[in-house]
Amino acid sequence: MVTTRWQGLLSITATTVVLILIIHISPAIAHSKISFPRQNNDFHFQKSSAIADNSLTTVKQQHSSSLLNQLNLTNQQKDRIKQIHQQYKQQILKKKNNLTILQQQLSDLMVGTESVELIRAKNQQLITLRQEIGELRFESMLATREILTPQQRQKFREIIESQVAQ
Repeated sequence: MVTTRWQGLLSITATTVVLILIIHISPAIAHSKISFPRQNNDFHFQKSSAIADNSLTTVKQQHSSSLLNQLNLTNQQKDRIKQIHQQYKQQILKKKNNLTILQQQLSDLMVGTESVELIRAKNQQLITLRQEIGELRFESMLATREILTPQQRQKFREIIESQVAQ
């Protein structure tokens, strides 16, 4: 009984994580590490990054579309999910833009002569902003969940589990 309960909890947790990843694969993943100041001749990196961002977005859209079709959503459900994702997407993009700025500022501080306290404070700002982005993604997931029927939630779980097993 206890083992089954833990397995169920782990399965739900895994499904939740996968849902977050599917819905919100971030094209900014490439920008999530600390980077040291770039030189002006970094056009190739920027172009490659833009291509990667577009590819990730296309893959995410195709996967989400396929997933939504498998769930047999009504047109009303599809519209509402699109509205939710647009709403949260705008909020997340604003925070991601701020995140990029903070990452560059931290990078500049790391190579400069500023105090350790100032560097730590900037890093804490980054941590807080990343947490806020994560919370927005989670809230988006919860709002989307409310639109699905219990049967669709179960079907979603089965689809995700079969994809994770592959």
